[in-house]
Amino acid sequence: MNARRLTLVVAATALAATALGGCSTVVPGAAMPESAASSGKAGMCSRSNEPEVCLEWSDTRPKTGKDLLRTAEEDPVAAAQMLCSALPGDVLDRFLGTGHYRVIADSPRSPTCTISSDDNKKSADGKYESVLEVEIFLAAKESLARDLSILQSRRDTAAKVTELSIAGKPVMRVGDPEDADGKGRDKEELSIAVLGDKAQPGALRIRQNLRPPRGSKVDATADRARLNSMRDPLVAELLKALFP
Repeated sequence: MNARRLTLVVAATALAATALGGCSTVVPGAAMPESAASSGKAGMCSRSNEPEVCLEWSDTRPKTGKDLLRTAEEDPVAAAQMLCSALPGDVLDRFLGTGHYRVIADSPRSPTCTISSDDNKKSADGKYESVLEVEIFLAAKESLARDLSILQSRRDTAAKVTELSIAGKPVMRVGDPEDADGKGRDKEELSIAVLGDKAQPGALRIRQNLRPPRGSKVDATADRARLNSMRDPLVAELLKALFP
């Protein structure tokens, strides 16, 4: 699923789409797309899910608070670069490991920061490791109250919604049981009221994905512990940097 879909979290069709997988039953055994090293291409977009709509990440000092919300409304690409630049490499190393990379999944209305762990990394026993990916988008005009109202009003989506709090901010989690069953791709899909008030515009959409290692079946068991352990602290680090 591409990063732009993160912006459609409040639509029932998007919720259904999150369950769709590719036609293949096996995660590619070679880097797909090819890594920059193996393809001979420069840049990290050669490693993204959709290189044709990818922008290279450029380290950009982020604005904070309402200034960042204004930037997201006026220049979404600049805001996406800021979101991708919010945390230094050593902090991301703690969550995603060394060798992680960042790109901007571009579209005219919803450029999204995507940060991925290294899908070429192997464990001590020589096996490929599971891949972690974080997608971040800032919806400047939408409120968490709006998201909740839409989803909780529908019988087919109300059960998918959980409300919680992270770092003192109201949070909505959207997910099906299979999103957290430790099989195939698991994910945490969150929408956060960045100003601390569910009624105020400003929703930070964060999806954290975990998928089985390369060369394994798409529904193979994956160790969800890394995903569980990084959810709250990673969100807290982003909020501390962007909406202190």
